[in-house]
Amino acid sequence: MIKTSGTGNLMVLVLSISLALVPGLSKSQNVTNDAKLLGSYLRSVDAVLAKTQSITAEYAQKALTDSTALAEVNLIRPAKKALTGNALYEKVKLATVITGCAYKCPRCSNTHLSESSGYIIDPKGIVITNYHVMAQYAFMKDGNKPEGFFVRLADGRTYAVKNILAASKPNDLAVLQLETNGATLPALALGSPAKVGDAVYVLGHPKGMHYYLSQGIVNNHYLEDAGGDGQKFFREMMSISADYATGSSGGPVLDVCGNVVGTVSNTKMLLHSEMNQSVQMVLKNTVPVKSLKALLRKSF
Repeated sequence: MIKTSGTGNLMVLVLSISLALVPGLSKSQNVTNDAKLLGSYLRSVDAVLAKTQSITAEYAQKALTDSTALAEVNLIRPAKKALTGNALYEKVKLATVITGCAYKCPRCSNTHLSESSGYIIDPKGIVITNYHVMAQYAFMKDGNKPEGFFVRLADGRTYAVKNILAASKPNDLAVLQLETNGATLPALALGSPAKVGDAVYVLGHPKGMHYYLSQGIVNNHYLEDAGGDGQKFFREMMSISADYATGSSGGPVLDVCGNVVGTVSNTKMLLHSEMNQSVQMVLKNTVPVKSLKALLRKSF
């Protein structure tokens, strides 16, 4: 419906179009209704909470501080055939999840959901996301009360996270186990390390725009100066040109075959100088796949 009005002589034009009558539109376009999806996710979380217990924040704190654990996983074999952009999207979307940190705030009785991204690597329900995504849940602040941590698949299935199998704060990675009740889930393969200049894709949920696909190249592999005051360290990062934003954290970085070559982590602004704070560049920092493989005890 479109309405237009002019000053003086009021003119109202109402135009109604039934999209179902536009030939081929429903078949060629898949429009994401983000508000509807979020509402459905919240209802699913309530349903899961009623019958399944999620990992508690207290247990998550302990698991995140264990830097020695390795996750036992059964990986799928990497694909070798390059895909078109749309074919890659349709394939990878199935195993890319919306992570959900459910909590209650001190101002109302409603359950709120903070969304980020993640992806499945084992059909038995093993999911990868960022350490900082799980830390938001485990170390919740500002009087908010954690209710549980969940993931939603593209087909609407929603599962509680029951355990953190491995985690690395330096490499900003967490390996999660879902309570799948025996269900077999779609999974992504881990690929070979990407080289500078290689084409890559990112799939995630920036600012609540669910399943947003972007494309770019690997710009650089470099050592990032990370950590706070007195705890500085260096870690390998893979900088890419594919776009993403808040909400994409934990999402997969993919090669042209749909194999995972990295995990979205953070962005870093490069300013002109201390005197001139204008933004010159924004680095898109991702965790290379070899850092993830170091957390896994894997088999095929």
